[in-house]
Amino acid sequence: MIAWARIGYGIALLAVPSPLLRLVTNQPATERERAVTRILGARLLAQAAATDVRPDAVSVALGAEVDFIHAVTMLAWAAVDRGSRRLTLFSAATAGLFAVAGAAQARRTPRVADAPTGDALATLVRLRHRVAESVARYTLPGSVRAALKI
Repeated sequence: MIAWARIGYGIALLAVPSPLLRLVTNQPATERERAVTRILGARLLAQAAATDVRPDAVSVALGAEVDFIHAVTMLAWAAVDRGSRRLTLFSAATAGLFAVAGAAQARRTPRVADAPTGDALATLVRLRHRVAESVARYTLPGSVRAALKI
């Protein structure tokens, strides 16, 4: 479910940033706002591709961590840039929702994704899992690593 929400939101940000920005700000979007919005849309699609194809708990948890970091940085930006406060607070809220949903999904996702052997996608899934575990050792809090058995 979260994958489809992330994909839909990412596509919308890429395809029609101006109307979405206008919904939030009630003003015409600047070129900078449209560019940043498209970059965010591309990031969301890349994250969906990396974490939601045959998901495993560690990859999903790292995706939630990325969303959490995005939310925190948007809150910091809102604190220092009054002109973009509505946009950054909206971005922080949506990233926060994705972070909470991702953390909940990570708890329900199998530790290792099921993947038939000999399949090229399965090889990529196993590689993603190994990389995710390596990164998680340095970035996820100890209690989360313990829950994920890393």
